[in-house]
Amino acid sequence: MKLHQGIDLLKISRIEKIYKNYGEKFLLKIFSDNEIKQIKENPEKEKYKIASKFSAKEATSKAIGSGISDGIRFKDIEILNLENGKPVIYFYGKAKKKIRDLISSSVSISDEDDFVISVVTLLVRN
Repeated sequence: MKLHQGIDLLKISRIEKIYKNYGEKFLLKIFSDNEIKQIKENPEKEKYKIASKFSAKEATSKAIGSGISDGIRFKDIEILNLENGKPVIYFYGKAKKKIRDLISSSVSISDEDDFVISVVTLLVRN
């Protein structure tokens, strides 16, 4: 078994600026319908949700080992929150093919002031 980790630190205002410039077009390009639904649930926390899910997707792509490249798209990685708030990762498309022997995954997301950080751990069978 192999342990893969990825980390991402993101300035929230950077994502907020992109979202202000591109609006729904940005959301539709990066996030699944389920992610957008969670983002829109609480307008007061919208920018934090966008930044958190984006950062977690980046950290996940790093843990996979390719980043957002080599055919992996942002929508191939879905970050959803359970009712208790715990984030979970779902894989689709090329991301799922790259880690087809996934045993377990874990994601941790934290924000403070204008930053969000995400750490992802994947346990993969050789």
